[in-house]
Amino acid sequence: MSYHDPYQVKASNGTLITCDSAAKQILIHLDAQRDGPQKFIIRDVDDTHVLIKSIYVDMVRTSLQEELEKNTYDQDPAL
Repeated sequence: MSYHDPYQVKASNGTLITCDSAAKQILIHLDAQRDGPQKFIIRDVDDTHVLIKSIYVDMVRTSLQEELEKNTYDQDPAL
C-alpha cells in the first residue's frame, strides 16, 4: 500500500535569508554560476527571502559582501 500526500508537502532544512531585491538578484546570479550540489539556493521564497543550504551561509555572506563592495562608490578624497 502506498501513501499519497494530497497536499504535496515538502520539508527542507536550510537558512532563511532576508535581503533587499537587489541583493537577492546578486545571490541568484552567484548561485547560477555554480553546478549541481554546489548550488546553495534551495528555494526562492518571495521578493526579499531566499532559503539556502545552511552549510553555505558564511560563503554566501562573504561572496555577497564582495559583490556589494564592487558596486559601491567611493569618493576620491583628493576631490
